Amino acid sequence: MGRSSKCIVIDADIARAASDRVTIDPRPKDCRKLLETITDTKHRVVRTEAIRREWDKHQSLFIRKWLASMFARKLVCKVDAPANDQVHRNRERYALSENKRDAMLKDTHLIEAALQADKIVISMDETVRYCFGEVAHQIQPLKLIVWANPCISEEAVIDWLQRGAPLEKERLLGYGRENNLA
Repeated sequence: MGRSSKCIVIDADIARAASDRVTIDPRPKDCRKLLETITDTKHRVVRTEAIRREWDKHQSLFIRKWLASMFARKLVCKVDAPANDQVHRNRERYALSENKRDAMLKDTHLIEAALQADKIVISMDETVRYCFGEVAHQIQPLKLIVWANPCISEEAVIDWLQRGAPLEKERLLGYGRENNLA
């Protein structure tokens, strides 16, 4: 593993989309390319108990083979991600609506896992990204999280991973794309 290898949290929406099905939707291809790039660049995938349970619900043949390959190559970071009281307490306090609070609650485990690893989340969920981005200025740990979506071509996630997934200010919650959304 090289210096630039990162432990990356990958949302189950990526696993769900990276199915073996043939479809005109470009997301499955984008997600498979993302996972193959993670393997090729020797980045590691973060596994917590919560992430494992979520992924188990969405395992296609492609995902089972990919995970087995990642385990065989020792490219899995098993992480204990305890609840982050600051994130939980302040999510309740600063969420701008009950719907946004619920969206963040559903994916707080991704943030908690990222905080125990290299602070990177890859997800297609732009709604929750926006919600976390809205409150990142009030919730200090969120400011440290890089959030990337492989299905948004402007983000050039594949290229970024190939360059070692460097910290780039515009990818941080609170500084990035979510602040430019209407």
